[in-house]
Amino acid sequence: MTGELAHITRCLDLNEADIVRAIVDREHTRALLSHLAACSAPNTGVAKALLVLARMATTACDWIDGDLAIELIVVDGATRVNVATDLGGGLRERVFPPLVFQASLEEFARAIERVAHMVAPLRIGAKTPQRITLGASAITRRTSMPPPPIEIAPESLFVRLEAPAVRDERDDDAGVGSLPVIVAAAPASKPTAPRGVSDPPAHDLDSGWDD
Repeated sequence: MTGELAHITRCLDLNEADIVRAIVDREHTRALLSHLAACSAPNTGVAKALLVLARMATTACDWIDGDLAIELIVVDGATRVNVATDLGGGLRERVFPPLVFQASLEEFARAIERVAHMVAPLRIGAKTPQRITLGASAITRRTSMPPPPIEIAPESLFVRLEAPAVRDERDDDAGVGSLPVIVAAAPASKPTAPRGVSDPPAHDLDSGWDD
């Protein structure tokens, strides 16, 4: 999968297609997260790695069992990410070896606060300046659908400007105030399906990640 990840030179370059290709099995997901850790650096969107971890908490990932338990821990100015499954009875199985991202825990914390819906259905279990825990129960993983493909509506790509009011000098002479030109309203957008818990707004995919 290394060649497929060559376009990712910083974590902010991660896109939806990368996640979809990786999440099919453990080794591809591990390769993607390891690549993100290897190219990580402060203020380069490192927290986008949380999108991969969040996808593991949905029906897109069928190769792990039990509750998903994730720890983000401060280690020498960097952040170590531990991913495990809780099998019950105090038993945990490590999903990947620890991953070390060269960015502060604060970067991850800021992203979780700004775009919390992007890491759904993961939920915060504990949060301190030194450690953040995230998790999803087995039931949540089996019932949470992955978010749909993200698309920006065409009307969001430009700004509609109001036409200036037109004055008719003949109206002024007649003592009649000029009337503003009425600008036609934008065409109504087609109705969309209700957004699920893990469905992010279209404009948020690349925002809030401290690029």
